[in-house]
Formats: sequence, structure tokens, C-alpha cells
Amino acid sequence: MRRLSSLILSAALLAAAVSPASAIGQSGKPRVLVKAFLLKTDKTFDHATSWCDHDTICTLTVGDYDVGLRFFATGFTIDSSYRLRVAASRENAEPCCFFEDGHYETSVASGLPHAETLYYRTTSGLQALGTFYIALEGLK
Repeated sequence: MRRLSSLILSAALLAAAVSPASAIGQSGKPRVLVKAFLLKTDKTFDHATSWCDHDTICTLTVGDYDVGLRFFATGFTIDSSYRLRVAASRENAEPCCFFEDGHYETSVASGLPHAETLYYRTTSGLQALGTFYIALEGLK
């Protein structure tokens, strides 16, 4: 199963790749390219890419979900850690999203490809929504 997840992550990141040399919207300031992919338990998926500045909270929409990243320091490098949050983007949506520890936000150690299982709350506890994959690329 882990091998399948690795293959899916590789395919998603390859499909979402953007060439840094020809990136539209690149302003010349150091920026971060965020690549995100959500594989739901029903085997449907959504993906997105977005440019983010180093010194702001970065947000992007992946399907019906808003993804937020908060960097701890300016001057992102691939080794920089950040906080990650995923929430339903439409009003009156089911409460979402929680990480395995039950919190709505988690720390990610670096910009390297990373996977987190997302959950939503039901009356019987946490129910799996799917696996969220994210990778960041620092551009100078």
C-alpha cells in the first residue's frame, strides 16, 4: 500500500509540475511553488498548484477545500518548517478537516513531499476523508 501511495504522489507531483524558468506570474522576488494533491477515500482526487510569498500566509484551493500554509520565518528553504491547515471551502459543508492527532492544524518539517491523512468528525468519531499530499519548491 505504501508503494501505491508513493506512485500516486509521484504521478501527482509530476502532473502538477511547472517549469521554474518559464513560470508565468513569477515576479523576480523569491517565491515558493506549492503543489497539492488530495486523494479521497472514494478514489476521487483534486489537485492544485500556486505561487506563495515567503512572508505571508499562503492559501490555495484544492477542490472543495482551502489549504493554508504559515511559514515560521521568511526566506524559505527546502528545509524550512511550516504549519498546514485544510478546511472546507464552501459554507454549510461538513466540518473538516482534522489530522490524525485530532487537531485542525499540523506542523510539517520541510518542503519535501509530505503526506497526511485527513479526517472529518462524525458522531462516532473521526472518519477518514483521504490522503493529502503536498510539496514545496523554493525558487530564487
